[in-house]
Amino acid sequence: MTTQLPIVVVGGGTAGCTVVSTLAAMTTLPIVLIEPGSPSLHDDESAFFSVLSDAALSREVQITLVDGGSDQPYVQAQVLGGGSAINGLLLTGEEPSFLSGLTRVASEADCGQVGTALLAENGRFSRLWWNGGRWNPGRAVQHLVDEGRVTIISDSVTYLEHAQRVVTVAHTTNEAIEGSLFVMCAGALATPALLLHSSLERAVTGIGDGLQNHPTITFTLQLKQSVSQRFDATVVRESRSSSGAKLLTIAYERKNADDATTGLLSIALMDPESRGGVWRSNTAMQNDFNMLATIRDRTAMREAVRELISTAMGESFAAISQHILVDSDGTSVEVLDAMKNDDLDVWIADNLTVVSHATSSCHEIVDSDGKVRGIGNLYIADSSILHSVPPCSPAGPVVIEASRIARAIGETLT
Repeated sequence: MTTQLPIVVVGGGTAGCTVVSTLAAMTTLPIVLIEPGSPSLHDDESAFFSVLSDAALSREVQITLVDGGSDQPYVQAQVLGGGSAINGLLLTGEEPSFLSGLTRVASEADCGQVGTALLAENGRFSRLWWNGGRWNPGRAVQHLVDEGRVTIISDSVTYLEHAQRVVTVAHTTNEAIEGSLFVMCAGALATPALLLHSSLERAVTGIGDGLQNHPTITFTLQLKQSVSQRFDATVVRESRSSSGAKLLTIAYERKNADDATTGLLSIALMDPESRGGVWRSNTAMQNDFNMLATIRDRTAMREAVRELISTAMGESFAAISQHILVDSDGTSVEVLDAMKNDDLDVWIADNLTVVSHATSSCHEIVDSDGKVRGIGNLYIADSSILHSVPPCSPAGPVVIEASRIARAIGETLT
């Protein structure tokens, strides 16, 4: 009797779990999911900073944000379910139709003092990945494991073995897994890194090109009083720059799990033009977002910060804040407000903050169904194949694309 080789899915984050669940409903072929992270125990925890405080659920990689900038840490989920198991719960775009009922719009009862202040400054309640608990696609995969439909290997893939433009084996730190078909869902940094480690650039050009993220600036608000809230973020505000660039302001009720006396107010450029890349140097993988590389992006981000300054200095935030600081040096918002444009541009480049919204590093190497061009049995179904970073929190578009690609793959299987 011939044993069927499995479908191998690399990465059990938001995309990977969506792919596994979709394929399991379409084929009887065995499915192996390779994911080093464990299931989260925090799906009933609504305050996402409390979830982030569990260091076992994430890891850090080194990145640069602007050309010539210094390395800094970038937090990535390392947990079954991925970012959906630990993220800020904000769904600033539309709810995927097939997840109807698993999200809801925040209400006044969910909102804290920082969110209330942003509401007074033309903010709105966001939709949340929450309805009686966190939406976490890892739970559905765990059910499939319990039913014997899916096997999880708790390890990290180090190399994809391939011959004659066909991938044959996924090597982990401890074993080798043969497969009939391989689906990469490791994310916009890890997916191109693994393809490059596997020397696939000899067969596929453009791996790692086009990396994007949302350039973000964050102010800290030293609050007059500490107020506990169910959610750490519920209110956002959309606006546009003079050129029509899309901006998003977010209010956070606290700075982290241990500091409820400090709130955060951030603004991001949601449709940047600038692109960077992931590549392999002599010593390590390089992840360079190359933010604000165009005049349009620099101008839009400067206007965004001017808008954030005006909001922070407004009556609503003055009522709840003792002091508003704009960087780690303790610079006040008043000092920033007085800066000339050239000086402000320098300050922005030095103080961009990191959000875990990396996308688009492999969009040039796949066809419309996520199949890697020139490789017979390799697909990508994660954020790396989005043409550009979405003008909203990316989990929704990632889920939609992962589901679409998985269905396309399923329709090819017999």
